[in-house]
Amino acid sequence: MLKKLQTEFYQDVLNPDQAHNYLSSGNFSGSDLIKIYHNNYFSNLTGALSSTYSCVKRLVGDDFFLMLATQFIRANASKTANLVDYGEGFCGFIEQHEQCQGLPYLADVAKFERFYERCYFSINDKFLMQSQYPIIKIWQLDENSEQLDFNAAGIYLKISKKGGKVVVERLTKQEYDHEQNN
Repeated sequence: MLKKLQTEFYQDVLNPDQAHNYLSSGNFSGSDLIKIYHNNYFSNLTGALSSTYSCVKRLVGDDFFLMLATQFIRANASKTANLVDYGEGFCGFIEQHEQCQGLPYLADVAKFERFYERCYFSINDKFLMQSQYPIIKIWQLDENSEQLDFNAAGIYLKISKKGGKVVVERLTKQEYDHEQNN
């Protein structure tokens, strides 16, 4: 019974216009009350995604990012109360999203940002990634940046924590392979 109520409540938060009437008397309908939860839920998760994927947001713009975030949130429920944990599958979502196909590097940028944040909040994690795109240069882009060469060779990265700071190191293919085996 409780599980059913929780499931219905969650669905109502995602779709507040179709909410059940939880209170039969009072000044607010069930839909009005659910909209409060809906707005907070989407606002908090959108904020978490914006924080983690700030470069992705900068690259695609606020409106496009909000559209991506809203679609991702509708398809991917938060599984913990910790907002830092939210957004694990966002890079895969971007990679599969039809409107992101013209930005093939975007999923790798998202993956890098996720690894960077996970490393920041961990004690001794390290993450390895490879990309065919100049991820570090893309991540550091601003309005004064020069045009990037996307035909450059692939990049191998190690993202780790040293002395309380996140460190991003460029690796050779051999160093990358060695790190993967350790």
